[in-house]
Amino acid sequence: MGSDMRELIDAEQVSRAFNVLALVLPPIGLLVGWWYGGRRGAHRRGAILGLMSGLLGPLNCALWRVYNAITDSIGLDTVRNLAINLVLFLVVGAVIGVGTGVALRSVDAMSEGPRPTDEAE
Repeated sequence: MGSDMRELIDAEQVSRAFNVLALVLPPIGLLVGWWYGGRRGAHRRGAILGLMSGLLGPLNCALWRVYNAITDSIGLDTVRNLAINLVLFLVVGAVIGVGTGVALRSVDAMSEGPRPTDEAE
């Protein structure tokens, strides 16, 4: 009786799935955002937000490759690996949060037009 145990999903399959998502999600996000924004009367804002959401696919793929490179060079079961990946993902999360906030404010500013001032004419 031989033991025929193997992984259900291996790293190569996950990499292929992430590559497909990296290619497919940006245009899908753009189209869905444009369509959903059009239902609310803001095609441009919806398209920008949809594209931003779709760019999570390429970002996920890039982070997967970076994570694997770090883990392959340092080792999976080390505290150093955990610390490096923790700092990396915290920095990436902070950059995404700040970038999203700036992008949303600039998109809202474009859609509102010029802001009124308190100066009398």
